[in-house]
Amino acid sequence: MTNLAWWVAGTVATVLFVGFVAMIVRDNARLFDQERALAGQLAQSGQPAVATVLALERQPGGRPYAAPMKMRLRYADTHGREQTVELRLYIDRELLAGFMPGQAVHVRYDPQQPGSIAVDRELSPTDVPASWRS
Repeated sequence: MTNLAWWVAGTVATVLFVGFVAMIVRDNARLFDQERALAGQLAQSGQPAVATVLALERQPGGRPYAAPMKMRLRYADTHGREQTVELRLYIDRELLAGFMPGQAVHVRYDPQQPGSIAVDRELSPTDVPASWRS
């Protein structure tokens, strides 16, 4: 193979690798955005509940003030059935102590689909308002 052929092969491999990584990052970020959107919907129509944090695990990446987290929760639905769910959401670093395992977290869920759940940000805030930061 000539130098040009090696250069082209290396360039193509690099572009494919960067594209693959970008695709994975975008798909992972989508999960966090979906939870935030669902929280907005359930704030209007969701059933309130109090959940217990079973596990909290930091995920790769992040924002300047917020850490991406995977959180496992347990709560009782309106029929008294215990539900265990996993959420992926951003939590500001200053507020992480309120989401440690064993803590109670306010959530809202869809009674028709008890696995469709999000943190109730009015009662269990996940972010510090930007105006408070200096």
